[in-house]
Amino acid sequence: MPDHAVSTDNLLEMYKRFCYIFGRSFDRAPSRDIIKLIYQADLEMTPGMFTSLWIVTTILAGLLMVIIAAFVFILPQSPFNLPNPAVYILLFALIGAAAVAIGFPFYLQNQIENKKRDIDTQIPYALAFMSILASSGATPLDIIRRIAREDYGQISNEFRKVLFRVDILGEDVVSAMNGLVQNTPSDLFRDICIDMTNIIYGGGGLKSYLETKSKELMEIRRQTYKEFVESLAVFGEGYLGGVVMTITLAVLGIVISGALGIQLGPFAPKDLFNYLVYLIIPLINVVFLQVLAVKYSTSP
Repeated sequence: MPDHAVSTDNLLEMYKRFCYIFGRSFDRAPSRDIIKLIYQADLEMTPGMFTSLWIVTTILAGLLMVIIAAFVFILPQSPFNLPNPAVYILLFALIGAAAVAIGFPFYLQNQIENKKRDIDTQIPYALAFMSILASSGATPLDIIRRIAREDYGQISNEFRKVLFRVDILGEDVVSAMNGLVQNTPSDLFRDICIDMTNIIYGGGGLKSYLETKSKELMEIRRQTYKEFVESLAVFGEGYLGGVVMTITLAVLGIVISGALGIQLGPFAPKDLFNYLVYLIIPLINVVFLQVLAVKYSTSP
């Protein structure tokens, strides 16, 4: 590993230890919700470590923004001549701290959503392989071991947790599977694990269940891809025909108004152009991307 990578890792570990000085008390009575989120996101840290990193980094971000804003608004050569710079400095500090404060839970949720999406994508192929193993006479635990050794993304990682509880902690496979059911972020995978646990507990029927379920999910996958392409084409046409054309016409209108010296309400054409380019257009794109994320975040 390169020296700069090692030094970066060391600095990160030192920063974590520094933050944990203020967060050890959080591990005495940890929040169950944070524990579950950390477990689902596969983060190798305690709830107290995560909470202390969250709080300390938010405070430091606010202080850093105060320093940067002070240099920008108070220096004599500053291009901004503001009557009350303290208000803007405080606003910058609040924005920086809020961004970091929102960023930590957003990172957790993003990791969990990525994991959930990977599980839902790999499930049909993993089930097809599991049905082949079951038809060859492999036991449920042997099937879990084989999937854990293969590269089925987060499904293999989830089954490795089952094997850890079975081989290291000494639990039976039913109890280990129940732990997986309670903590996996994918609803589809949770339902399959519940069915597998019931089959393991009752005995028999695993081969036919895996074959039927894999065929069902493959068909759902094909139908989902078809609907995805069709609906995405509709969104693309709406974006080009609605958003892009409207923005283009607005830019042309502002440019023509500025050339003719026409005042657009309380704003000068130059100010309105800056608002459109640096505020309205990015906001429209963010909203559009958020709509797409909400639209396609659900599992099939």
